[in-house]
Amino acid sequence: MSENPRFNVSVEYTDFLGNVHRIQCKTRKAFNEAREFLSIFKAENTAINRILSEYPVKMGKFPKKFHSEIKSDLAANGFGTIVKFILK
Repeated sequence: MSENPRFNVSVEYTDFLGNVHRIQCKTRKAFNEAREFLSIFKAENTAINRILSEYPVKMGKFPKKFHSEIKSDLAANGFGTIVKFILK
């Protein structure tokens, strides 16, 4: 039996809604694929945060007068489907 430990890694990512995504990887190839897959979400998360940082937040929510502007900005950047999760 080999003296080398088995490769077993867990890749975690927390999205902008606070959900934690965990992917178990048993090979280096699977680990690289998981990192590549999650990098897509990281790029989207950065874009969404950049858009939302332009608007003020009061008491943990965006004021209603900015809802239409936020919806149009997110839709213009291809994130129109997540508006219902952000603007509650």
